Amino acid sequence: MAKIKDRIHTAINASITGQQIYFLAFVFYFVPAFLIDTTFTQYLSWSKLRLLTYIAIPLIIFKIYVVDRWHWPTLLLITLLLMFGVAAWRAAHYPEILMMMVFVLGAKNVQFRRIVQWYFYLSLVFMMLLAVIAIIGIVPNLIYYSNLRPTRYSLGMAYTTFVASHVVYIALAYCYLRFGKLKWFDYVGIIAIALVTLKLTNTRLDFYEMLLLIPIMWIAQRAQRGKSISRVFASFWWTATPLLSALTIIGAYFYSPSNHIYQKLNSLFTGRLSLSYEAFQRYPVSLLGRNIVEHSYGGAKGAKFANNNLYALSSHYFYIDSAYIRMLLVWGGVVFLLVIGGIIYITVKETAKKQYILPAIFILIAINAMFEPHILQMIYNPFLLAILATNPKLKLTDGERS
Repeated sequence: MAKIKDRIHTAINASITGQQIYFLAFVFYFVPAFLIDTTFTQYLSWSKLRLLTYIAIPLIIFKIYVVDRWHWPTLLLITLLLMFGVAAWRAAHYPEILMMMVFVLGAKNVQFRRIVQWYFYLSLVFMMLLAVIAIIGIVPNLIYYSNLRPTRYSLGMAYTTFVASHVVYIALAYCYLRFGKLKWFDYVGIIAIALVTLKLTNTRLDFYEMLLLIPIMWIAQRAQRGKSISRVFASFWWTATPLLSALTIIGAYFYSPSNHIYQKLNSLFTGRLSLSYEAFQRYPVSLLGRNIVEHSYGGAKGAKFANNNLYALSSHYFYIDSAYIRMLLVWGGVVFLLVIGGIIYITVKETAKKQYILPAIFILIAINAMFEPHILQMIYNPFLLAILATNPKLKLTDGERS
C-alpha cells in the first residue's frame, strides 16, 4: 500500500506540484468570494457564487492527503481540525471559518511570498477594474448621504468601508513584498491613496491606520538592519494581538452609556462600542458560535436603509464590526483562541528569527481588528496563511536591499 501511494505521489509531482494545486484553489476561491462583497450580486446569484468558492476545498484536500507528506499523527490532527472547521461553519453559518482552516492547513511547502503576490495582484486588479466599471455605471456605485458626514461612495463594493479595508490590506501586502526596498516615495504614494480613499469613503479609522503604517514599517526596517532601539520596540509587537483583543472585549463588555469617557470613545469609534455592548447583552459566548441576524448598510437595500436615516443610526441597525467581538459571539470561543493563538505563533516565531515584517503587519492587523470584521476573510487578509507556509529568512543590512 505504501509503495502504491509513493508511486501516485511521484506521478503527480512529475506533472503538477502541490504549490500549483494550492494557487489554482486560491483563484477558484478568490474570484467568487471577492464578487460576493460587490454589487455584482445584483446580477449574479450570491448563493451560486458561494458554491463556486467550495470548488477550492477538494483541491486543497487532495493536496493535503495525497501530495503533502504528513506523518499519520499529524494527519489525524489535521483531520480533526477540518472536522471542527465544518462544525463551526454549520454553527455560525459563516463559511470563511472552514475556508481559512482549509487554506492554512494546506499551505505546507507553499512559498508565503508567492501567496502574498497572488493576493496583491488579484486584489489590486479587481479593485481597479471594479472602481472603473462602477463609475461608468456597469455595476451600481452605491452612494450614501448623511447630514452627519460627507457623501460616501462604494465604488462597486457592497459598502464603503469594504473599499477602505481592501486598500489597507493591499497596502500591507505591498509593504511585505517591498519591505527591503521601501523608500520615501512609497510612503508618499500610500498617503496619497489613503487621502483619495478618505475623500471617497470617509473611513477615518482606516485612514489613520494607513498613516500609522509608515512609522511602523520604518521601525521594522531599522530593526531588520540590527538597530538596537528599533529592535527593542519591535520585539514587543507580538503582544499587540492578545492585548488589543482583551482591551476591545473588556471595553465593550463593561461599556456604560452614562460614562463620559465611554461616550467620547464611542463617538470616536463611530458607535462601535455601543453596538458591541448590545451584542454582548443579546448573545452569550459559545464554543462553536451561532448564526446572528444583523442589519447593516451593505448592498442596495442597505444603502436605501441608510439614506432613510440621514441624522443618526437607525434603531434597527445592528452589526458587529470588531473582529474580536465577532470571533467570540459569531464564530465562537474556540475559533477566537485558534486565531489569536495562530497570530501569536507567527509573530513570536518571526521575532525569534529576528524577522520583523510580519510582526509589523500583525500589529496593524491587530488595530484594524478592533474596528473591522475581515480578519478571517482571505480576500482581505492572507497573512494568517503564514502559519504553515514556507517563509524564508530575510537578510537586510544598511548596505543591502532585497
